[in-house]
Amino acid sequence: MPSYTLKDFWIPRLGVTESQDSAPLVKGWSFIKEGLDTFKEAPIAPSPELGSNHTPETSPIILVSAPGAVGKSTLARQIAYETGSIYLDLATADPVGANTLSGGLARSNLYIPWTSGDVAILLDGLDEARLRVTQEAFESFLSDVAHLSVGRAVPTVLLGRTGAIQEAWLILTVNENTDNVSVFEIGYYSAEESVEFAAATLRVAKPDSPHHTVERRCLELLLREIRNQTDSDGDRFAGYAPVLQAVAKRVEQEGNPSALVSQIEGGGQPVTLNTVATAILEREQGKLSNVPFEDPELGKSLYSPTEQLDRLVARVYNLPPPALPEMSVADTQTYSNLLDTWVDEHPFLEASRNSPSSAVFDALISTQALRSPLSAASALQRELRRGASVNPFLSEFYFSKGFSSIPLEHIGVVYASLRSRLSLGDTASLTVAGSEDDDEEAALQAEVEITYSRSGSDDPRNLRLATEQVGKLYLGSHLEDVDVFLPDTRVEIGPGSEAVLVAPVNIQCKDLSIITDKVIVEKPSDQEVAVFLEADLFSGTQIASLPVIRGNVELGVCWPGATAYPWSNFSVEPTIPEDPRLDEALRRFRKFVIEFRSHSNHGLARFSGKINHARMTKGTGQAVLDLMVEEGILNRSQTRYFLKIDRLSELTGATYVDCAMRRFNDKAIAFVQKALE
Repeated sequence: MPSYTLKDFWIPRLGVTESQDSAPLVKGWSFIKEGLDTFKEAPIAPSPELGSNHTPETSPIILVSAPGAVGKSTLARQIAYETGSIYLDLATADPVGANTLSGGLARSNLYIPWTSGDVAILLDGLDEARLRVTQEAFESFLSDVAHLSVGRAVPTVLLGRTGAIQEAWLILTVNENTDNVSVFEIGYYSAEESVEFAAATLRVAKPDSPHHTVERRCLELLLREIRNQTDSDGDRFAGYAPVLQAVAKRVEQEGNPSALVSQIEGGGQPVTLNTVATAILEREQGKLSNVPFEDPELGKSLYSPTEQLDRLVARVYNLPPPALPEMSVADTQTYSNLLDTWVDEHPFLEASRNSPSSAVFDALISTQALRSPLSAASALQRELRRGASVNPFLSEFYFSKGFSSIPLEHIGVVYASLRSRLSLGDTASLTVAGSEDDDEEAALQAEVEITYSRSGSDDPRNLRLATEQVGKLYLGSHLEDVDVFLPDTRVEIGPGSEAVLVAPVNIQCKDLSIITDKVIVEKPSDQEVAVFLEADLFSGTQIASLPVIRGNVELGVCWPGATAYPWSNFSVEPTIPEDPRLDEALRRFRKFVIEFRSHSNHGLARFSGKINHARMTKGTGQAVLDLMVEEGILNRSQTRYFLKIDRLSELTGATYVDCAMRRFNDKAIAFVQKALE
């Protein structure tokens, strides 16, 4: 199998040139002068999901994908350093558009070296770039890249998170009709590589430590235990660079590494990412042991892990710090002076800055902020503004204490966080289903289910939570694989310049608000899917242009005023029979069909537990399900149901899209009516 390391692939493909220091580079463009002493190559290989039939050895454009915080920028900068290539940080450069690459090369006096193949470029931060511009600008930017890259022997390399790479690949291969676009995916460090990465990080932090051997043993044990705790994820969690950095920080803070080794080997405490972070907080609290308070009991209660997090939340979110407890004037002065230093130098913060020092610690602070009444609103807006750049560890800390319920307002950002850890080929879906019970108290309840499956896995995982149909469901500006049925609730999509809805998306609610200027509907696959939005009230007056449709996907909308521009071409009139029992049966029939949106390697299959759930079979649902099985629309194995599309069409005349849009012909109605007889 070919090797795609720096030595074997990147240096030969990009060539090694001298940095042209005299070039007047524009904003965001640079030649990297220094490499990282701690750099450790993560596994990287062509994606089996996208561009699998292309050849990286000859591709003029190479896309490099990875989940959030895996280390794309570190890799890009190191490649640029090793090869003398230009490093273009799209997060700090001017917003992308039609002349980003061509204009930058011309203004930097690099156009001639570019055309002669004497200069290469790595464009990093594709996801950040996408968030800052309109769809047209992003497509124009990629068109510029394609125009300048096709025909060159030296490839143009673009790096970004999974979703941005999928979108770029779709635009380049469909809109630009660009052949031979290769897609790489950065993997995770193996067990041995993880230890080496963490050890290198620790050596930089403590170069003169006399305990390197025992500290390395600490790293090995901590990482082994975290790997054991996340065994079903393989390297996907324990080989995550920010996790390794957090573990290195834990050992860096340890004053007695030999005692830590004994504690771990003796099974003194479970080792998870949460306990690693908590241990750092507890170590910080230990600083109080030698403080001469007038009241010696203060050393046991002040600067607790919770208090530290509250103070960090106040610092990051620019809020007033927590009030001090009752104590003497002298103790108040002593503690206040200590806080001025300790909070500034906290290991969770960047030195002299009010920002978290890593994605892991950022997630822990954000979780604390979301769960604190004084900061919850600010934290929610901060997470929503991240868009596709959401923190991948937020969901890990959010559920670390075993909560069985979640506020309605937090569902969207927590689901987005979980999705940001997906690799190409992984899947995740969100279902939020309100009660249809006539009982007033029961009608306030709702169920949340997040299902996620790793590429190649035969074991999808389900996270079930309770919520209430009270408040507002914020779904952010990037939705993918979402099914919402909240007939008494407000749902908001946005904020941002654009809302990107990646099918399948089904939303039925009381009040739908889209607070973006444009809507983009897409699906980067051949499977026919749909986006269907239905509400009693709709707010989206700022949307003045037609929704953009990309891929084999259909958009349908239904609300008062949906027949007016810009929605008129997508307005759908659902089939609603006068007989309420038949109406309910059609809704159950629809639920069964749309549940079979493709997942993992089993195509149109669902585990029995999903189909047999009381939410699906209540009322007329069981009768409809029984008929679908009896007539062969659904086949059942010991653990799964399989949807037979041909049989569905033959017996009901309906398609997946018809069902998603609640469009039922006479044949489908007659079929469902049969279940009620």
